[in-house]
Amino acid sequence: MIMVAIQNLILVLSILSAGTFLGVGGIITCIYAIKRKNRLIYLFSAMWVFMALSLFIAAAGHFFYSTFLMALVIIPQLIGVPCIIIFIELSRKERVSPLKISVLLIIELMLLFVTFLLPESENFEKDIGYGIRNTGILRIAQLIFLLYFVGQYFLWSFQTWRKAPPEYKRPAIWLLIGSTMYSIIAVLLYAIGTFNDLFNPLAFFANGIGAFITIVVILKTPKIIYILPFTAYRIMVIDTNEGIALFRYDWAEIGKVEENIFSSLLQAVGSILNELLKKGEVREIKMDRAILLMENDKRYPIASILVTSKSTKSLRYALRNFNEEFISTYYTDGMDLHEVSKFQTATILVDKIFDFVPERKKQT
Repeated sequence: MIMVAIQNLILVLSILSAGTFLGVGGIITCIYAIKRKNRLIYLFSAMWVFMALSLFIAAAGHFFYSTFLMALVIIPQLIGVPCIIIFIELSRKERVSPLKISVLLIIELMLLFVTFLLPESENFEKDIGYGIRNTGILRIAQLIFLLYFVGQYFLWSFQTWRKAPPEYKRPAIWLLIGSTMYSIIAVLLYAIGTFNDLFNPLAFFANGIGAFITIVVILKTPKIIYILPFTAYRIMVIDTNEGIALFRYDWAEIGKVEENIFSSLLQAVGSILNELLKKGEVREIKMDRAILLMENDKRYPIASILVTSKSTKSLRYALRNFNEEFISTYYTDGMDLHEVSKFQTATILVDKIFDFVPERKKQT
């Protein structure tokens, strides 16, 4: 009897430890998102918070031998998993893949049906001294749901590690290790736990440790999560009346040929904006190997231009914030915009707002 009671205690403590790691990570990343005004990180934070809530409910369900609480465990998961899928998708591109969301929705509806509409006796089994076991079709449905989630999550971290430039290889390796423990290893141990109860606590320990490693890596090196989706080359601020370059900052090497293109572009972009803004806002210009994102406030003769390989939500949000802060910090009515030296301290704004953009070369 003492042995089986210890099994319950170990199971509950392992779940609580994993939930604590995820909960702390959710709070820390939420604070980071608030400070940086980064909407995408809110999604990332929401995933950790909802998954932590799910684990706390599971711990209570095992401790009190409550099948009702064990059924409720799935609700926060059904909210948290879409958050991380949407985060991964929007960090890569402008829109979420309808196919991925549709597949996820089908799996979630299946899991809801199995959890709440099938007889309780077919889904749960009470084992005094251990806790509640998920059995039968419910266990299979949960594994399908988790495999889809961890597959997307692991693929994202693997591709990030594979494409990371040399200066980000080390944190990318740790990101891969953490995500592998949180996803693949934890789900594998959970699957084995179907046949041997000893593996279930190990699954939760792996889940919590993997989450902790992942969160620490991302908080120490937030640029790591943006290696995959794009290469940001340059940000420029120009006087839209005369096409004068007021400020420039480079994240990646740009060759001499591209320099000539940008020189010609700067001479023309002012007049282009003045003409086209009368007919509608210019937000994007596509080139063969790059995209120019533009942000302009009609009240001021200043526009910010971001040169990148791909347009993403995170870049658009940051460019808008940068343009607003540049104007509020440096511009006053009637000032002489030809004195461009006064704008060089805007690198502080770049470091603050674009702190997620990976460097592709060492700054000189």
